[in-house]
Amino acid sequence: MISKDLLINSQECSIKSFGDENPDRVFFVIRQGVLGRGLFSLLSAVICYLHFAEAHGFTPVVDFKNFKTEYNEANDFCGTENAFEYYFEPVSQFTLDEVYRSKNVVISSNNYPAGYDYTIGNIPNLQGLFNKYIKIRDDIDSLVNIDKFLEQGKVLGVHFRGQEFRTAPGHWFPPTPKQMYKAIDLMLSIETFKYIFVSTEDQRLLELLTKRYPKMVISNDHFRTAGANAYKIYPRELHKYLLGKEILIDMLALSRCNALIHCTSNVSWMARYANNQKYSYVTFIDNGPNSLNRLVAKVLWRAKYYLPSQLGGFNNSADFLKPISVSNTF
Repeated sequence: MISKDLLINSQECSIKSFGDENPDRVFFVIRQGVLGRGLFSLLSAVICYLHFAEAHGFTPVVDFKNFKTEYNEANDFCGTENAFEYYFEPVSQFTLDEVYRSKNVVISSNNYPAGYDYTIGNIPNLQGLFNKYIKIRDDIDSLVNIDKFLEQGKVLGVHFRGQEFRTAPGHWFPPTPKQMYKAIDLMLSIETFKYIFVSTEDQRLLELLTKRYPKMVISNDHFRTAGANAYKIYPRELHKYLLGKEILIDMLALSRCNALIHCTSNVSWMARYANNQKYSYVTFIDNGPNSLNRLVAKVLWRAKYYLPSQLGGFNNSADFLKPISVSNTF
């Protein structure tokens, strides 16, 4: 028996009947048909909804075909009309056609699931769901080339966000270059790394790290900008699809590194899930959230950048940025 009050009140779900098939099964359609959301924001919501589906004994399917995202391309792109399957294998054996002929179908909210933290790393017990349901397509996985560097020595993974994340209301502040330098230097002081793999959407941040660690920094040859939001321009064919593909490849590369430095980003948390706690050390730079006031949010990161920590500026202390053994972090 499906509790309508429970579903509607807690998740804004709708309950439908599309036919008479599968009368003994309840399907849960996960949708996120909202433009402007990045791939790992969408994936975070999918994982939270998978948690919700399992808690209720529902069979999940992801529908990014009828509920379109930022990534949807022309019909039958990558052999599917479902944008989720451009990047991932289906989360169950049932097709959307089967689901929409079935008797009991619950359709999720179009929003991020109610009651779940926007930062997936703050939600306990999701590692198993990631391992169970999230299978990246082989054609994408095969493009990850970090192994040739790992064969030569240890690799430190660094996920360094910038640009619009500094001014987005309510979004967690990304690190400053000074914080990243200190975190990397501390990591290098306790473990020997041959390479530093850098994942960033900001060309300027990559150049800063390359200049400081010229013989160590490696990165994928992916699209980057110097100040522009990559999702608000369209400089190449299949640009949105490629942005998703490239950050997914970066996430997989980060997950195979020997240690990780990151800020509050679902890309990094997914890398930690995919790594299965094999990192030797992790440094998590938690600068807290930006203001919800749009005017304040536009200037607060820069203000904190210049202020000393005792007056509300970002924390640059060794204690704040020190690497932590993975056994104590997850």
